[in-house]
Amino acid sequence: MKCECASLPEIFYLSEGPEGFEGSLKLLDGKDWVNLYECPECGTLWAIDAWDKYRVRFAMRLGSREAWPTIIPVEEQKELLLASRGGTTDEMCIWEDCGKHRVKGVVYCIDHLYEAGARE
Repeated sequence: MKCECASLPEIFYLSEGPEGFEGSLKLLDGKDWVNLYECPECGTLWAIDAWDKYRVRFAMRLGSREAWPTIIPVEEQKELLLASRGGTTDEMCIWEDCGKHRVKGVVYCIDHLYEAGARE
């Protein structure tokens, strides 16, 4: 597989990445349900959620080996979730005393949507 690391975003849903992406990388380490991979062509490091049939998997570029071990930050997961849903509306979240705007297509803000278990 040709290296596509430079064209990939900093964080993305693994299912939306290039076909065979994870298999093209070299596994270096694993900890707390996240694996560290390295691209054998360009040396880019990736943190990728370990496989679990009940979880959406994320891939996140790491700037250096010193950033490992890491978990994929919740705030970055929320940003990806918000982008995948198309942003927010002018309407307010129905959660009592929330005051934040709803995510398109749902009645919750990004914080409450994520808290309810949505990941994509």
